[in-house]
Amino acid sequence: MDLISENVILAELVDQYPLASKVMLKHGLDFCCGGQSSLADACESLKIDINMVIDELRPCLVQAPTQSWSTAPTEELVTHILDCYHASLYENLPHLQELINRVVEAHGEKDNQSLHALKKLLFDVSGELIEHMEKEEQILFPWILSNRQPRPIEPIQCMLIDHKRVSSFLTEIAKLTDNFQPPNEACATWRNLYACLQSLDYQLRIHIHLENNILFPRTSR
Repeated sequence: MDLISENVILAELVDQYPLASKVMLKHGLDFCCGGQSSLADACESLKIDINMVIDELRPCLVQAPTQSWSTAPTEELVTHILDCYHASLYENLPHLQELINRVVEAHGEKDNQSLHALKKLLFDVSGELIEHMEKEEQILFPWILSNRQPRPIEPIQCMLIDHKRVSSFLTEIAKLTDNFQPPNEACATWRNLYACLQSLDYQLRIHIHLENNILFPRTSR
């Protein structure tokens, strides 16, 4: 892809040039659950100047990906999802819960409403993510890799619904954290929490993109 067309599909652009995802996140362009939208349609729905976005995307074309997951074997893709995304969530979610507990304990009275709402949201999404990953690991992924019939259409539909719900959680977390910008008086732990939440947001969106736009479509055929 030498030029960025207005009609390029968001998911395809991210697969070919992963750095494009950073530009999309900046402008709120949904390349995970909305990954099958064209750049033109996505910009139009958000009333964003598409020419500005294309100008920002052009530098992303300089660095090609080391791995295009759309052409990788299914077993390799599933292993990548498990090793890079499931494993990191199992490790990072308890750490995030510990951080939010410490921040709420120390600063909850200063910012009572948003911090307590953030804590509840983070614990809710953590519980749902653990349950979601267990269903994928115990049921869906083995079914996909066995290549048995019938294909897992209904389980995939359930995962897509879960992904949409997680995406809405991420949007709400960004709102509660002022797009991950800690207040001026924030301590080091508070700032670390927001940085970790921003990393979680990015990693989850890439995770969902790999499943929604690459793994599930090839499995449903």
